Amino acid sequence: MGGCLLAAGTLLIPRVLLFVFWITGMFQGADAWDTRWVPVLGFFFLPTTTLVFGLCHVYGGGDFTFWWVFAMVFAVLYDLGSSGGSAGAAGRR
Repeated sequence: MGGCLLAAGTLLIPRVLLFVFWITGMFQGADAWDTRWVPVLGFFFLPTTTLVFGLCHVYGGGDFTFWWVFAMVFAVLYDLGSSGGSAGAAGRR
């Protein structure tokens, strides 16, 4: 049961944070995205990467220093691991 809660949290927490930041208007002042489609697609496919990209524009001023690049790489790996991990487990069964 703990594994199911961990998987649900892995998938839901970045999406909940993106939704809260959208409701509060936190990302609107940063102009992180040119269109509205990018954050919508990011919400469904790469939510953690979209979240870190928006935070980089809010708190980092859009400058990708070493730590923001490190955070982006970690976010991409996190997104790929949280969605691709179940396919590997299903293949072993």
